[in-house]
Amino acid sequence: MKGRILLVDDNVDFLDSTKDVVEEEGFEVVTATNGEEAVRLVRWQDFDLVLMDIKMQGMNGVESFIEMKKHDPDIKVIMCTAYIVENLIREALEEGAFAVLSKPFDMDLLLKSIDDALNAGALGRILLADRDRELCARLSASLKMRGHQVVVAHDGQDAVAKAGERDFDILVLDIKLPVLDGLQVYHRVRSIQPNIFAAVVTGYPDEIDLSTQQLLRKESGLMTLTKPVDTTQLLDLLETVFAAKRLGEH
Repeated sequence: MKGRILLVDDNVDFLDSTKDVVEEEGFEVVTATNGEEAVRLVRWQDFDLVLMDIKMQGMNGVESFIEMKKHDPDIKVIMCTAYIVENLIREALEEGAFAVLSKPFDMDLLLKSIDDALNAGALGRILLADRDRELCARLSASLKMRGHQVVVAHDGQDAVAKAGERDFDILVLDIKLPVLDGLQVYHRVRSIQPNIFAAVVTGYPDEIDLSTQQLLRKESGLMTLTKPVDTTQLLDLLETVFAAKRLGEH
């Protein structure tokens, strides 16, 4: 799967036809018929991109975009419109919309715009799974500032579910997660994504039993870190991993 896209339009026929085209390209598509519903979805689910009509009944596309950014300042949005609404188009671009496309779509242009938006500034994709919300917020902000895509989970079950929804380059994993512990998560995620690199984080290194220590030492693509995490050191390490993965792809 290439990624998850939220498609927002009050024209149901447009939603259905565009959804079919985008899904054929390998994306998962979720739809909403108004801005209010779209904002609620963004608050509770992770999307790689929002493709949204700029002129809708109720909350228009720009107003919805502004609300979405309160939850995720780095959210990527492409606006579309069948009308000449220069003030809304200008405002959308000033707010940071990646592009504004005219309806009816040139589908090749739409798909190229989607790929360009998803790849813009995206150095790597990281799944950050830790029960420490403050740590997640700090690391997530720092990683996004360096151009990485970050998805956060605060329990093991959510981490495994998100690994099933999209591909990641790196898993940063708390060893003591609620619901499913870190090792259970690690094995389940590696069964879904065998090539993912994992960094296991623990605040209790002395409490890791001998069998777990042996596993951590022998597993390839896995390293351990001790809390409190040195953010700069972790960021440098992750970027070293990304560089190695990119060299391996060429």
